[in-house]
Amino acid sequence: MSTRALPRTSLRDEHSVLLWQTCACADDVADAAGAGKRLTPAYDATLAFLHYRLLPYLAEEERELAGGRLRDNHMTRLVLADHSRLRSDADNIERSRSRELVRLTTVTLVDRLDHHVRREATWIREAAGMNSAGDCPRDWALPLVIGDTIDLDALPPAHRDSLVLQRLRWMRPGDTLHLEAGSRSGGR
Repeated sequence: MSTRALPRTSLRDEHSVLLWQTCACADDVADAAGAGKRLTPAYDATLAFLHYRLLPYLAEEERELAGGRLRDNHMTRLVLADHSRLRSDADNIERSRSRELVRLTTVTLVDRLDHHVRREATWIREAAGMNSAGDCPRDWALPLVIGDTIDLDALPPAHRDSLVLQRLRWMRPGDTLHLEAGSRSGGR
């Protein structure tokens, strides 16, 4: 979840795709296990997805949260604990010795990932001052919360000043923040 990648894909879209892909893998495993079909292809595809897509995504999120740049240390610990549990769920899928255990551990991972995605979206929404439950994190929300650079043109004009002031209040001694404006027209 690199802040550099956010302008191309919104955080909500990244999470939706990740959750959708995980659900698709879990559905394949559950269908194969429940119907008595050959489990190996679905199981292997799920493990490949977990090791090459989900777990690296979690590691990238952790790099973004590293360094204690956030004031909300409690939520940071919760997010990191979710990541640890998701890693354990992936290990449990890999170590399952029966069709039913593979199915159950896969469902557990999907449920935990769904919970994690909702918790993280709520946290980012609240940290960015988006209090309405209907609002979804926007492209600017995560860089505002954890980025070193804020593109002022990306922030909602009506709330730009209050969002930047809120971020400045979160800063700790020694932190730096770069504000950019006019980047769409080539100026700085």
